[in-house]
Amino acid sequence: MSKRRSCRRTVDEDRIHEKAVKMRKMTDEQLVHYVEDRIEKARSEGFNEGKQKAAPAGTSAAELIAELQKNKVPGIGIVTINKLMKVAMDYGYIQ
Repeated sequence: MSKRRSCRRTVDEDRIHEKAVKMRKMTDEQLVHYVEDRIEKARSEGFNEGKQKAAPAGTSAAELIAELQKNKVPGIGIVTINKLMKVAMDYGYIQ
């Protein structure tokens, strides 16, 4: 593989090269902290994204069952809805 001349690099390639050089010059301790920080940042962003996509606060089992009864969903019949209602009552989700 031939060596590329730095004058022929694109702006993106220069940016990536600078990051790679910076990482290669890190000590072991700095590298471990850098990787751990990146992992924690990714985990935090994933958690926040999941939190935003979650069901809105205040939705309850009763609302879910009412929605299932109103909108016919293929594969969920009246018997299944009745079973869900019984389980929800048994566990205290519905009075």
